[in-house]
Amino acid sequence: MTSSTKTYAAVFAVLAIIVAVIYFSWIRPGMEDKLVEVVEAPTATPAPDPTPTLAERLSERLQGTTLKTSDAVVRELVSELSANPKLAAWLANEDLVRRFVAAVDNTASGISPTSQLGFMRPKGKFQVQESGDDVTIDPKSWSRYDLARQVFISLDTEGTAALYRELEPLIDDAYAEISPPGSRFSDRLDAAFDHLLDVTPPSGDIEVKRKVVTYVYVDESLESLSGAQRQLLRMGPENVLLVKAKLRDLKAAL
Repeated sequence: MTSSTKTYAAVFAVLAIIVAVIYFSWIRPGMEDKLVEVVEAPTATPAPDPTPTLAERLSERLQGTTLKTSDAVVRELVSELSANPKLAAWLANEDLVRRFVAAVDNTASGISPTSQLGFMRPKGKFQVQESGDDVTIDPKSWSRYDLARQVFISLDTEGTAALYRELEPLIDDAYAEISPPGSRFSDRLDAAFDHLLDVTPPSGDIEVKRKVVTYVYVDESLESLSGAQRQLLRMGPENVLLVKAKLRDLKAAL
């Protein structure tokens, strides 16, 4: 290698060292500072909004109302939904919000809500007609439920939906007493609607047979229905169709 070549190589080596020093002492630290800035200044996580209290969720008409004291105001508000005098008699019962919530929850599970709605039990006895070995339900048995059907379908649909939304804070509190964490009453209400709307009353005479002190359906597809569905079916084909029509209207309004 000539002396001039050695000189050029030495100069190149010195320049490379100078560039390396500038890079690691100026440019590189600058990049690291920017990285540190990103790490040291993370996006702040917003604090969750506090859960509104019952008092904050209640409408002006319900201010100061609790589950324990709700019966009086519920009677007044629900009585505005129908002019049928029987509704007022039913509203004379206590713990109305809790009864409603438990009845819906039971229905959604397929359980007959008779323990919560015993005051709606019809008068008169279940009757059958016998013709030889054939036993069918006497239509008089269905007419026992005419009054319950009349009261139910007399409810103002839009008014009922509006009142449900107004009472929802109290309803949610009542449901929280009996529900697992994370569940919602609105889901149970939807399930109860769907469960009852799935009932299709048979046409013609409905055959039954005695089982100890009660009667059961001969048709296995009817007997295999849930307790809640069989309770609806006891109202008779015509009443069932009218009740289902009202249920569809209420579900749509809600």
